[in-house]
Amino acid sequence: MPVALVTGGSRGFGRALAALLAADGWSVVVDARNAAELEASAAELGVSGATVRAVPGDVRDPAHRQALVSAAEELGGLDLLVNNAGALGPSPLLSLAQVDGVDLAELFDVNV
Repeated sequence: MPVALVTGGSRGFGRALAALLAADGWSVVVDARNAAELEASAAELGVSGATVRAVPGDVRDPAHRQALVSAAEELGGLDLLVNNAGALGPSPLLSLAQVDGVDLAELFDVNV
């Protein structure tokens, strides 16, 4: 059974993709910063009998990234990585020149 890791997998595009992969027989590791939302989403995705592993945390944290890799390895090894986690920054969106340097660095940490 192939194994996918989908970051930002608790809602939106990441959740939709994780659902399609699980329905197609993939084992899926999903992550998100909101643990309660992630666990609820993973439980719904696993209803069809698919293996869905929720690993809550922040992709900026090296220990969390290692935990994601370990979870995928426990399921048989990573076949697909979808780097979907992301942040938009201040809302409403500002022009790049208006974004504080610290905020911009955080956006790059998450999105890149």
